[in-house]
Amino acid sequence: MGATTIFLFILFISLALNIPLSKFKIPPIIGYIVSGVIVASLFDIQKETINHIAELGIIFLMFLIGLEFSPNKLKSMKKEVFLFGILEMGIVSVGFAGLIYYIFHTPINIAIILGNALALSSTAIVLKLLNENREISKPYGRNALGILLFQDIAVIPILIAISLITNKSISLQQMMTQTTIGFFSLLGSLYIVGKYIAPFILAKAVKTKSDEIFLSTVLLIVLSSAWSAHFFGLSYSLGAFLAGMLISETPFKYQIEADLMPFRDLLLAVFFVSVGLSVDINFAISHIGEIILLSFSVMLIKSFMIFLTIRPFNTKRVSIKTALTLSQIGEFAFVIFALMGSFNLVDSVLLQKFIVATVLSMVATPFIIKYLYFILDLFDKNKNQELPKLQKVDLKGHIIVVGYDKIGQKVCKKLNKKNIPYIAIDKQIEDVQNGLKNKDNVIFGNAGDKNILEALDVFDAKTAIITTLNEHHTHLITENILSLNP
Repeated sequence: MGATTIFLFILFISLALNIPLSKFKIPPIIGYIVSGVIVASLFDIQKETINHIAELGIIFLMFLIGLEFSPNKLKSMKKEVFLFGILEMGIVSVGFAGLIYYIFHTPINIAIILGNALALSSTAIVLKLLNENREISKPYGRNALGILLFQDIAVIPILIAISLITNKSISLQQMMTQTTIGFFSLLGSLYIVGKYIAPFILAKAVKTKSDEIFLSTVLLIVLSSAWSAHFFGLSYSLGAFLAGMLISETPFKYQIEADLMPFRDLLLAVFFVSVGLSVDINFAISHIGEIILLSFSVMLIKSFMIFLTIRPFNTKRVSIKTALTLSQIGEFAFVIFALMGSFNLVDSVLLQKFIVATVLSMVATPFIIKYLYFILDLFDKNKNQELPKLQKVDLKGHIIVVGYDKIGQKVCKKLNKKNIPYIAIDKQIEDVQNGLKNKDNVIFGNAGDKNILEALDVFDAKTAIITTLNEHHTHLITENILSLNP
């Protein structure tokens, strides 16, 4: 059967599942994964092509996350990224390695790699759900984000370890040297591109006043950054994250976010379908009891170990929420399992059990996050502990000024005199640049886009002042603002 037919069938199954599931408020992630399982059981398809497309979803997700975290913001999260990340990977991976060694009797070096794979959590699922629920800035959201960022970095030494086991011709010192050189080469090249070249190109693209040219420029930057990381022997997602972080301080940040959201969501849907494709349904049915027990045990043990890891630094409620949010096994585990399978490092039956258990843990995650506060109250009812550390004080009860033309500039001038917090937005880059020179709080973007309005914290805004002269545009902006904040 042709690729087009299979693709149409995937779309049909996904819609047929997700439309009725949405009535029960079940996240579409579940529908996509189940669609992949159904398609894998009906057709013999080339999974490599779909996996490559799916990887683009992770790339766009990591780039958009990078946009949210400027270098200064990342510095403020060094505890979450480096302290919590190192502790989580160290304690959880060693714990699982010991259990795998004693229960499944695998060689210790293989047990350590499998333990590291199980210590990884799902960046794609967790960050998507936290962003949708507006929980990413809460203490547990920051903890989860910091640990996930470190895990993405930790994938590199895990892959190095597999290479050392399978390739006897290269030493650990050579491998570490190559990786270190690659990392700093990537960092240096992306710094130059992100600081000087990308803003210059984006500014030229904006001046063409063509949405297509601007979007093409953004796609070029994202994909080039990911390819550069791969060229230097690192993960695509790490390159995308670093590029997003470097561009986060440019005036184009919010418009880039709005333009890339549809690409990210569509490609992440393909990623979740690819997760389902990795399941051998006949194997899963014949070993269903063992797989459910394995998945439940891994998630329970992992939650407990993460809780113990970060409890000394956080309240009990924040620690429980962080542990439950990161309890699943992540998508990078599939990469590690595939490599180990290709080199016959692990028994194929055991490996397939881990793969299906990983999928089950991913399927469970949207439900865990959806009912997080209900589960939390079973363990701790002291809600007074939970005070968010990160508050956008400058964007609380603020005024949104849409349009930074002559009228908008006069409005901002009066707001400045009265010390009223505001944020202005305009799609004319020249006006935005003038506003930044005047030290006004103005950003570049299209206020007719709901994603842009969400980024402006329209939910917490006191007032919106629209100064644009285009009547159609004014109606569109008004409708969008009222739909988000009546």
